[in-house]
Amino acid sequence: MSSKAFDTSGNEAIYSKYLEALRVKLIAKYDELGLRASGDYADALEPEVTPTKMIMWGAFHSEFMERGRSSGKFPPINVIEEWIETKKNLPPIFREKKKQMAFLIARKIANEGIQVPNEHNKGKVVSAVVDDFLANDINEMLDELGEVYQKRIEIDVLEIFKEVA
Repeated sequence: MSSKAFDTSGNEAIYSKYLEALRVKLIAKYDELGLRASGDYADALEPEVTPTKMIMWGAFHSEFMERGRSSGKFPPINVIEEWIETKKNLPPIFREKKKQMAFLIARKIANEGIQVPNEHNKGKVVSAVVDDFLANDINEMLDELGEVYQKRIEIDVLEIFKEVA
């Protein structure tokens, strides 16, 4: 009788399918909440799959969109200037006096932080999607993996019977 470790190869395709669905849902939630400015958040969502792990990499500022930002420290002004350039529907004065506006915004953030939820961000841009994924999609994924493992076990059992016969 042969002895072999349980084969996990091939899981990557299933993991990739569900991670891509998660990425699409994260972007949809981000757009639904009106948080798109530069699109860096959506562009930074990068799934990584190994035989045993699923990882969704994201933009550094994802945490601030989800939880807000505490006061006490100036955020990078150049990032705020980029936001001013790419954000739609800002009054023209923001672009005309970009450096001054960026400084004022940074000072306000340093003094007060950013509370989420707020009038511009309802919050849960990441957690609502991940919670839904864990409650629903993960079960579907496990069902698919179960079918794959069941087929592998059936093949292994048949091989064992052939060896014994």
